Amino acid sequence: MNLKNDISYRWIIFAAFIFSQLVLSIAGFGWGVLAPFFKESMSLNSTQLGLIGSTFYLTAAFSAFPAGIITDRFGVKTGFLLWLGLTGLPLLFAGMVQSCFILFLLIIAISGSGYGMGNPVSSKGLFLWFDKNTRGLVFGIKQAGVTVGAAAAGVLLVYLSRKFGPFIALVIIGSFISFMFVVVFFLYRDPVKDNNLSQSDTKKSEEPEQKPSAFFNLRSIMTNRLFLYLCIIMAILGLLQGIIVTFFILYITESHGYPLMMAGTLFSTIMLSGAIGRILWGLTSDRLFDGRRKPVLIIIAALAVFCITSLAFWSAALPKFLLYGIAVCVGLSALGWNSICLLMVTEITDKDKTATFVGLASTIAWFGLACGPLAFGILTDYYGYYISWITLAVICICNLILIFALPISKTADSNI
Repeated sequence: MNLKNDISYRWIIFAAFIFSQLVLSIAGFGWGVLAPFFKESMSLNSTQLGLIGSTFYLTAAFSAFPAGIITDRFGVKTGFLLWLGLTGLPLLFAGMVQSCFILFLLIIAISGSGYGMGNPVSSKGLFLWFDKNTRGLVFGIKQAGVTVGAAAAGVLLVYLSRKFGPFIALVIIGSFISFMFVVVFFLYRDPVKDNNLSQSDTKKSEEPEQKPSAFFNLRSIMTNRLFLYLCIIMAILGLLQGIIVTFFILYITESHGYPLMMAGTLFSTIMLSGAIGRILWGLTSDRLFDGRRKPVLIIIAALAVFCITSLAFWSAALPKFLLYGIAVCVGLSALGWNSICLLMVTEITDKDKTATFVGLASTIAWFGLACGPLAFGILTDYYGYYISWITLAVICICNLILIFALPISKTADSNI
């Protein structure tokens, strides 16, 4: 890797990951956009509409861990092709089952299992192709593709659904993903050699390479305290992300009477800030903190405490422009944390188990994202928004304390 004749090629690989992430995220975040069209064309109720998204994300959560094991054992290219193939190919058949909701859910479940492979596959691929001083930036740009794809879904899928119907829209998106499958099949190759590894990476490369076991070693998880801490942190940040995405618009419209158009603008501000944050935090870690990740994670957690506390005490009498500032902070923290956390996971684990650990961490984060909105909704129904936001702020404070307590050794600190 990173031989002179590979310097340019690694950016081609990077572009393949970015475009794949972008088009896959249109599918992954498009179910809410398509819901009104499915409701009309399939005569679905609210429970059935909710079941579509839940099915997709639940299978995504369960697939991340085994996807990491597959990627570590059979290589990044195999994982990359499975990521694209299992997500995109089922969507090509969506139009054939529009009269049967059960079969449609089965297709959604298969597609979701492919989508969940993204983090372990892309994280290991970028880890292998880029050195310590550039990983933060490329991880951030890759993760920014998720929120950019989500924003694009709101425009592209509405246009396609109005013009051709929601099922043809899915077929078109599935075609784009299938095209990327063909491109990756002929384009992707693993790096040859790495001459720009960090000191710890060099030590790893000098060790004899061992073929990863077909079965994941549970002991390697339980003895890696830093990884366990990171899993808890990612679950809390995932919980925060799920709550913001689900309840922010409802909160400012129902509790403070802001118009829906302004609420939508604020939500777009959050999404855009999240995309910028995923790049900004990686660049900050690489350049300002010389590749150390923990200081950046502390800043993210502190921003989360500030903005969630501000939302709890917010009053409609305050100037509206201040709320836009809070929305920026929400995006930078609640949606901007992913790249740094995933990068930390890749840098604290053995090279031959990178994707496996990223997959497990992603699964835990997905469960946090799925459980957060439900818990917040129940709390709001019983006690109101104020208590709900205060509770979330307390959780964010605990998360900040946990980050300060990350058990980073002197050797590890030079890397993260």
